[in-house]
Amino acid sequence: MQFSVPQFIDVEDKIVGPLTAKQTVYLIMGGGFLLLCFTLFNFVFFLVAFAIVAPLTLGFAFYRPKGITLARYLGNILEYFMTDHLYLWRREPEATMFKTVQKKHAATEEAARYVPRSRIRDLASLLDTSSAVNLPYEAQSRPDENIFRR
Repeated sequence: MQFSVPQFIDVEDKIVGPLTAKQTVYLIMGGGFLLLCFTLFNFVFFLVAFAIVAPLTLGFAFYRPKGITLARYLGNILEYFMTDHLYLWRREPEATMFKTVQKKHAATEEAARYVPRSRIRDLASLLDTSSAVNLPYEAQSRPDENIFRR
């Protein structure tokens, strides 16, 4: 038996045009408060209230920091500062607790590692020019083809 699995469960339903129910409620509450201030108080108080309430209303309705609503974001900040935090100090091991062993290099290893600057320059020019000269690449035999033959 096949069951249909619901998808997009984290997307809220649109109620009024492109607005969700929460956005509509936030805008109605902010607009109602501003309308009340406009009718009951003088114009200067309305301008001060508008400067404070309008950005908050629009922020709560539309702004989503880090993918969550502004109300939840502010709630998380408030919860973080209201709860106790436990910080534990862990002692780091001292440097003298472990024995350091240094490997002695043989003189032959250092001699084998030394490559003269002229050899490096020759290899670099060979790599730079061989790719431009041999285009298009047509090989008669693969370089690794003799690996599996005996």
